[in-house]
Amino acid sequence: MAIELDPEGRELTALLELLPNLHCAHVVEVGCGDGRLTRRYADHAASVLAFDPDEAAIVAFRSNRLPDRVEVRNDAIDRINISRSSADVVLLSWAL
Repeated sequence: MAIELDPEGRELTALLELLPNLHCAHVVEVGCGDGRLTRRYADHAASVLAFDPDEAAIVAFRSNRLPDRVEVRNDAIDRINISRSSADVVLLSWAL
């Protein structure tokens, strides 16, 4: 039995309070891991580019259907190739 982290949805609530226009934002998520947080907010964003250098985490993320409008990459922050104007919001959460 999997333990759900943040069952009260506080992460999503806080994110939506900080970004009330998330529904029209193009998001880049640095260090997405297995996509736990990404899956919570993806339906509220225009698009998401989520990446992480941990290949096993990306494989776990991709093992379930990806949310609409989400692109997942196995890449490190110093190697990711994205244009400067491609993001309205950059998220870094729980990644060190």
